[in-house]
Amino acid sequence: MMQTWHIRLATESDRPFLEQLAPRLTIGIPPWRDAELMRATMVLFLLDDLANMGNDSTVLIAEAADGTPVGVATIGRGKHFTGQEQAELGELAVTGEAEGRGAGAALLAAAEAWARARGFPFVALGTGAANTRARDFYTRHGYAEEDVRLVKPL
Repeated sequence: MMQTWHIRLATESDRPFLEQLAPRLTIGIPPWRDAELMRATMVLFLLDDLANMGNDSTVLIAEAADGTPVGVATIGRGKHFTGQEQAELGELAVTGEAEGRGAGAALLAAAEAWARARGFPFVALGTGAANTRARDFYTRHGYAEEDVRLVKPL
């Protein structure tokens, strides 16, 4: 069931929620990557994004009607390799209970509004090749593949 979500800026009090949500950012990692290292890195990314919120980046939290946080999106200023400025969606994740209920879409819309308000011509993001649910989500919201990164385990 779809519902209305409240989107707000993150605060320091969201640290425990971000740490708890970090494993959701490891869905679809390739088998050759260390799952615990990926989880720990996602925690560091989220906490670093929280600590460095400002004019060039922000962290958005989706809340249920009762104020319970259910998702996060991070977005900031970036550049394409050509030098053209663009917004970069760093992380977007929702709790398992909120998945498929519109919280991710609400966070994505809020992140895009943040980028649009700052005049960015594009929002770029990366996600795991095996994370088909995320890839399908982004495709449904108008995103298209631009680059493909290949890795060979040795």
